[in-house]
Amino acid sequence: MRLLIVDDGHYVVEYMKHLLDWKTYGIDQIETMTNSIEAREMLTQTHIDILITDIRMPEVSGLDLLQHIHQHNLPTKVIILSGYSEFEYAQQGIRLGALDYLLKPVDKDDVEKAMTKAINNITKTRPAQTVAWENFNGLEFLLSLLGHNEILKKQYEAYAEFIGKRRFCCLKLEGFTQEQESVLKHAVGEQWDRLVWAAGAQLVAFVPEETASELTIKLEQSLMSPPFVLTDRHVTRQIFYRFFLNEDVNSEDLTGIFSHSPSCGDWESAGVILKKYDQICLRKQKIIFLMNTIQYVYLTDKDRNSSETLNWIFHQLRHPDELSSTLMERVSRIRNNKQMSIQTIVDKVQTYIEDHLSHGLSLDELGKVAHLHPVYFSKLFKQETGENVSNYISRKRLEKASQLLQDSELRVADIAQMVGYRKNQYFIQLFKLEYGVTPYQYRRNMMHQ
Repeated sequence: MRLLIVDDGHYVVEYMKHLLDWKTYGIDQIETMTNSIEAREMLTQTHIDILITDIRMPEVSGLDLLQHIHQHNLPTKVIILSGYSEFEYAQQGIRLGALDYLLKPVDKDDVEKAMTKAINNITKTRPAQTVAWENFNGLEFLLSLLGHNEILKKQYEAYAEFIGKRRFCCLKLEGFTQEQESVLKHAVGEQWDRLVWAAGAQLVAFVPEETASELTIKLEQSLMSPPFVLTDRHVTRQIFYRFFLNEDVNSEDLTGIFSHSPSCGDWESAGVILKKYDQICLRKQKIIFLMNTIQYVYLTDKDRNSSETLNWIFHQLRHPDELSSTLMERVSRIRNNKQMSIQTIVDKVQTYIEDHLSHGLSLDELGKVAHLHPVYFSKLFKQETGENVSNYISRKRLEKASQLLQDSELRVADIAQMVGYRKNQYFIQLFKLEYGVTPYQYRRNMMHQ
């Protein structure tokens, strides 16, 4: 799906673009614009599934874009961004068909709720016959059936409706040749060859029931499961675990583990996941838990590898305790990568502050350095460092002043100016609060040490 974010503030657009892991909502393309006239043209020329737009912009407002969508009968779902003072506009937007509105500064949880609402709305209103098979990803569809992720389930609901009650069989073949893989793909046809995978030395597939007999003859060493309705999740899971992993699971095993799987926030911590995993005794329940972990890693790891994922599912899941350590390392890496991108922003601004202590160093100035809205940046800085931006600036200024008092013969008034204090008396007052003595006493004490 395609998301368009429109706001005349560059920092808002950049903040929104990096706020969520959009792939988990089925968003594979994100367009951002600060020019609302160009945004209106894009809505006409390109299919946009979801629009997040500021309500008040010069020339073409968010309400104008809503009106444009309404007049041209476009399928785009709209979420509005507004300030407290624009509440009446937001209400007008809802009347024009906007699904939701978010108050600035935008809260991450509110965006997640609005997106879930939009995805649900799209899924309900999208006709089943518009299934785009060119976008069908067999591995993701398999994960949507086996794992427990509502967003992925919604994303593939249209395909599931199209498949309906059609029956399939699981197939596996050890030590296959390329010729055998070609025979299998040819037999199932272009539509279903995306449900055929090479998982290490094993060829695995979900094949339509009508081709099963033919394939049993053509691929002599292959094993075939009894036929089942692929879109019946409970049955598919039971057949999958029995056929590929030699485990008999029942609905209680599945619902029990799904209810104990980490919530959205907890997936960020490998420690939490490992603790939950260690509480599980039965092998089959460990396998189900790790399947959910595989699904999380696949959806969130930008360096994901389909071959590796298939190997985990069809081979390594047979040895859950060994696979658990691999998956926990991967979850840690995902978290560290996220933290690194945030840490990079914080490090960049901290370096800027230390290099520009004589500047005013307003939140607006620092927001521009971080390419974030000043309010968002302030929240992020406190979250990452545990310290307010203003406290950090003050601390660094006074540290620099103490260093200059020790290492130079500059006048106190000049040092105050160099570290960003225009009023000498205010600087002396702050310095005494921090170090317990005035700058003059501090210098004298250091000289007598």
